[in-house]
Amino acid sequence: MSQATTYRTCPRSGLQFEANAEKLMVANAVTAVVFLLLGGILAIGVVLTRWPAIHWLEASTFYQVLTAHGIDMLIFWIIFFEIAVLYFCSSTLLRCRLATPRLAWLAFALMLIGAVTNNIAVYQGASSVMMTSYVPMMAAPSFYLGLILFAVGALIACFVFLGTLVVAKRDKTYQGSVPLVTFGAITACIIAVFTIASGAIILIPTYLLSVGLIDRVDPLVYRTIWWAFGHSSQQINVAAHLSIWYAVAAIAFGAKPMSE
Repeated sequence: MSQATTYRTCPRSGLQFEANAEKLMVANAVTAVVFLLLGGILAIGVVLTRWPAIHWLEASTFYQVLTAHGIDMLIFWIIFFEIAVLYFCSSTLLRCRLATPRLAWLAFALMLIGAVTNNIAVYQGASSVMMTSYVPMMAAPSFYLGLILFAVGALIACFVFLGTLVVAKRDKTYQGSVPLVTFGAITACIIAVFTIASGAIILIPTYLLSVGLIDRVDPLVYRTIWWAFGHSSQQINVAAHLSIWYAVAAIAFGAKPMSE
């Protein structure tokens, strides 16, 4: 494919978008907003139930809604959007092609299938274990399987981002250090890899427990490792947000950092 048909220059910002990267940015960002919207709608049910004058939902339904709300808002929305940010901060800001777009689409598919599978498990009513899903409370196997698929997809996407940095460095599409916005995205990616690995370490044995292949997961070990996943996922959000703030200031106002 020729350079002219692969890249598009935004007439307003002057930024150069590679076709595969742009499609993946849109897919991940739109999916993120859908889960944000879904989580926000579920939040209405949570608020109206906690409001004593209304107390809308029954206890079983309340915890079902609260579980879906927590996962959609604190995991799926954040990480889908972060992947879109990673692709923007690598391919677009460094003006290079996206490394392995097929793997990037595979990552998106795994994340989407995992997120939908997890939500279905919650809405079926047997997985109202809250976002933390502490053992010995057990959800349906598909609840954990969905999270594992999502984590694998997100991990692949992180490595696609890192591979894109290698492409940019090899093709010499920038000089000196990477832009500050890209540096922030690299920070978010490093945190994301740790976060996803922590989730996999504890969710895989929990899935095996749910299907009866192992007898026990230690509750204290579960909580310790799960919160390495839970807290770190919020730090992904912080690093990505800081990157976006710098990007918005630069694109909208032409601002430049005093030091890279």
